[in-house]
Amino acid sequence: MVGIKKFGAYLPQRRLIRSSIASANAWFEPSLSSLSRGERTMSSWDEDSITMAVEAARDMGNLESITQIILASTTHPFSIRQNSVIAAEALNLKTSVRSADVGGSLRSSTSAILSGLDSSRANSEDTLILTSDKRVALAGSPTEMLSGDGAAGFVVGKNNVIASYLGSSSLSADFVDQFRASNERYDYLWEDRWVREEGWLKLIPPTISKALEKSDVDPSKVDHLIIPSQFPRVAEKIAKICGIEEKALCETLMNEVGQCGTAHPAILLSLVLSSAKPNQIIVAIGFGQGCDVLVFKTTNEINNYKPLTGVEGWLANRVEETNYDKFLTFNNLIQRDLGKRAELDRPPALTAQFRNREGVTGFRGGRCKKCETIQYPKSIYCVNPECRAKDSQGDYPFSELKGYVKTFTADHLVFSIDPPSYFGLVEFIGGGRMMVEFADVNNSDFDVGKAVKMRFRIKHLDDRRNTRQYFWKACPVKE
Repeated sequence: MVGIKKFGAYLPQRRLIRSSIASANAWFEPSLSSLSRGERTMSSWDEDSITMAVEAARDMGNLESITQIILASTTHPFSIRQNSVIAAEALNLKTSVRSADVGGSLRSSTSAILSGLDSSRANSEDTLILTSDKRVALAGSPTEMLSGDGAAGFVVGKNNVIASYLGSSSLSADFVDQFRASNERYDYLWEDRWVREEGWLKLIPPTISKALEKSDVDPSKVDHLIIPSQFPRVAEKIAKICGIEEKALCETLMNEVGQCGTAHPAILLSLVLSSAKPNQIIVAIGFGQGCDVLVFKTTNEINNYKPLTGVEGWLANRVEETNYDKFLTFNNLIQRDLGKRAELDRPPALTAQFRNREGVTGFRGGRCKKCETIQYPKSIYCVNPECRAKDSQGDYPFSELKGYVKTFTADHLVFSIDPPSYFGLVEFIGGGRMMVEFADVNNSDFDVGKAVKMRFRIKHLDDRRNTRQYFWKACPVKE
């Protein structure tokens, strides 16, 4: 039996209130007020589709069994440099892992899941599917209002699955609801009525019916129908056409998160699985240049698995943001005077990055085999003055350790896109301490003794070479 074995998700903590977007643009486009209900997820300047995918994977816990990783996104940071390899190294997956990037369509997440299921069926191996998007739109556009940032992940394989794969059906059609040329930053969208009537309502229903027929499932037996559409009432119409009860329709999270591009159907599937009961039928849809329809049936194993945080946990971990100008700055949508301190040129040291990737990307320190002292970075000599053993250290992963703030400073002089810049000393539970940069800091409750967890983030944006460097930062967490 092949199917889903684990699931996880990640949503940035900032939630930009849509009314603040509408208010800022009312002088030019007053009609945006009709879309101003609710909020959307807003990633920080140091987050992208790779960092969010890594956090979604970490939400699933142990990933030692993974032999293949697929990263699906329409906003991969790199065109030539495999994005999934960066994620694999950050997750400390085996170097023998097969890796692939998938993109080009908003249904690339469901296509990636199908590829992973086919691979697991053929090879009896576990595949990690990650999907993540951080799309930007023109300021004051409906797309900016309705979009959101987020990621989700799944482990698919055989044995002990929480949701068995019953079947699927796909339709490939060059139906252009939106497109983005390879040298462009923003999507070009076609007219809503056309997309709704000729796309969602004509392409999806027959594909659902075909998938249910192949899976030997009666439409009336569907318990959860996932339709990641931003159009009101479209899901209800599709359910009615297919003979599926309206009560099976799942929450779209449009008012709490927004439309997260290729990651959205995966985020919704993760949300459904977190509350599903055994023996329930789940139908998930991916739409874009056609559609994918996947049919799953939960097993008794669903009672034995929960993600570490899950969609519900990330939804609760919200910080309200009303500063629309900050959103524009984080996404480089306005040209801001960053000051002289931002002009420092730091070319990427690619040779040093490769040699030190286990410690930098994988965030692995060392533990002395003689005295068990834990330290970062790993070095030739043990830092314990009573030991000082040479070549005695084994690898010790720091990324999953929780720690506490021992000292910190808020620096308004050093350059930061989100000033002030916080850095200081963190002591990890179990041993080890290091100087770190802090992220996602709330000024009102950040202090010595605050619990933190390490997050994979962008360390430096290199505008001259249009690249980025990654490292780990300490983020406050609730105990």
